[in-house]
Amino acid sequence: MNSEIRSNPQPPHIAPAIVWGLLIALLAGIGLTYWNAYSTRPHDPVQPIFFPHHTHILPHKTGMDCRSCHTTATRAATAGMPAASTCLDCHRHILTNSPQLLPLHAAANPDHPAYTGEPIKWVLKSPLPTNVHFHHGQHAAAGITCEQCHPTTTDAQPPHTMRSCLDCHRRLNHSVSCDRCHH
Repeated sequence: MNSEIRSNPQPPHIAPAIVWGLLIALLAGIGLTYWNAYSTRPHDPVQPIFFPHHTHILPHKTGMDCRSCHTTATRAATAGMPAASTCLDCHRHILTNSPQLLPLHAAANPDHPAYTGEPIKWVLKSPLPTNVHFHHGQHAAAGITCEQCHPTTTDAQPPHTMRSCLDCHRRLNHSVSCDRCHH
């Protein structure tokens, strides 16, 4: 009898399987972290007032034109945001007691008990990198409609990317020279 019986509680192939399993779990965790960080849109901030675009622009709702609120979209670099008083033109009579509109009344309705006169602090939904220059007015002058860049009637707009802009420029046979957008 051999008195040198080795005690090995695990077969030798278990250790590499555990290492590979941990490595795969680590890589999956890194991948999920990356996906979560970059697939969610950082430009979907919480706004001071919930604003459902679809209830304002759909024809069977109010049918408002985008330029009713974004008055500078056809002539300026930015589309602009409406003054609270513009919103109050309608909401002085529509949904007057909605708690969601309390910030609107606080900003622009001196007859409301919550009035402070403080402007609404909207958060830009589609910030561009500082090295990118986009001019709404130039695009409007070229015949580009709001819906071409903002295709959905919901607030879940796809993010604008360099690729989406280049694809559109190519489709419309416009310049894709870097200095058109990067000054």
